[in-house]
Amino acid sequence: MDEEINKIWWTFPRFKIEKMVTGLELPVNLAFVPEAGDNPDDPLLYVTELYGNIKVITNDWKAHIYAENLLNYEPNYEFPGTGESGLTGICVEPKSGDIFVSMIYEDNDDVKNKLVRLKSKDGLKMDSMETIIEDIPSIKAAHQMQAITIGFDGKLYVNLGEGMINPEVAQDDNELRGKVLRMNLDGSIPEDNPNPDSLIFAKGFRNPFGGRWRKSDKSLYITDDGPAYDDRIAKVEAGKNYGWPKTMRQNSLFWSNLSQGITALDFMQNGEFPYEFEDELFVAFFGGSYETGPAIKGKKIVKMKLNEDGSAIKSFDIFVRYMGEHAASPCGLAFGPGGLYFTDLHGEKNGQMRAASGNIFRVSSVIKAEGEIIVPYTKENAGRCLCPGCPTRNECMANRNQRLFCSQGKTECELEKRGCLCGECPIQGEYGLTEFYYCAEGAAHK
Repeated sequence: MDEEINKIWWTFPRFKIEKMVTGLELPVNLAFVPEAGDNPDDPLLYVTELYGNIKVITNDWKAHIYAENLLNYEPNYEFPGTGESGLTGICVEPKSGDIFVSMIYEDNDDVKNKLVRLKSKDGLKMDSMETIIEDIPSIKAAHQMQAITIGFDGKLYVNLGEGMINPEVAQDDNELRGKVLRMNLDGSIPEDNPNPDSLIFAKGFRNPFGGRWRKSDKSLYITDDGPAYDDRIAKVEAGKNYGWPKTMRQNSLFWSNLSQGITALDFMQNGEFPYEFEDELFVAFFGGSYETGPAIKGKKIVKMKLNEDGSAIKSFDIFVRYMGEHAASPCGLAFGPGGLYFTDLHGEKNGQMRAASGNIFRVSSVIKAEGEIIVPYTKENAGRCLCPGCPTRNECMANRNQRLFCSQGKTECELEKRGCLCGECPIQGEYGLTEFYYCAEGAAHK
């Protein structure tokens, strides 16, 4: 593990953090290629840089310019303030490999939102750009068009801020601002929208930054930042009103009493982490726009366990926390090959000095020491394990949903030996585990 990184980023037990890419200028959001190729120079992921560039990261972890100078104005680097806006949301269309991107632009003296579609023959360099929707009022201070996702229905879902100046537009059905929009890939209105004459899918949002789809209930979840309080997470459903500007709590799943700057989110749902984390929600809390050092608000990634229908939070844990001295903080976040990836907008240098010091980090499961037996943490193995019935298993282990921890490493929980079912466990014989109390104390050796 990189000792320097270990000093400035704390991670949840049994995980490690690695710097995968550096030298980025204000990296915001990540989007992985759904089915990346095997060659070292094949595209793996795309990242938006706030001030108008898109970088493509190839399998060999080299960064290349996919598109540049997409903004038609000169940003001013003011954090907080007008320097916070620009090029933000991004997603990859699985069939074509085309990229959808959200941004603001100047139209004479007006600032507006637009959504564009970028095409490329090889995925490494933009060949053409098509505007999908535009001419939606905005400002240079966030609250713009942000997360873009493609639902299980193949439609585009677009998070659109209310523009800050007139919050009431979030309740106006004739206004697109303050809404989550649903559209066909060409920007047209789907016939089965809540209102077949409108792009509006749901309303009452303030500054909805992040969005991600959960497989288990086929639903969209978003983050939405409040004024000085009540940053929230919401499950977005057709035709619902989410309350802003009257309240940020209406139809919300979670809200924070302090303004945390909640940004991106994603679910662990493709086996990137051990099975005990299946379907857990990971959320980036950015914090202050340019606050240095550790902070009470933000500068962390949290993990949440939801109930089956997504109507309540069952648990909440800090998963990653920044402990350094600079302005670094998680912003974009997405699961990809081998773990959870996040962007660090400013990096360890001074972002206001216009240094290209932003990073992409990966958080992954810790590789066990040589000689330890590794039992694959799969759903099948977890189902065959007797650890949940072990008399030694206590409330701490149960709260952490630790099952195959018996073969993955020692539990962090304090324990009292009260007997063990290890001798009866089919896992023991299949993997040649020998020690009687390995279920509570750690992986055994052959």
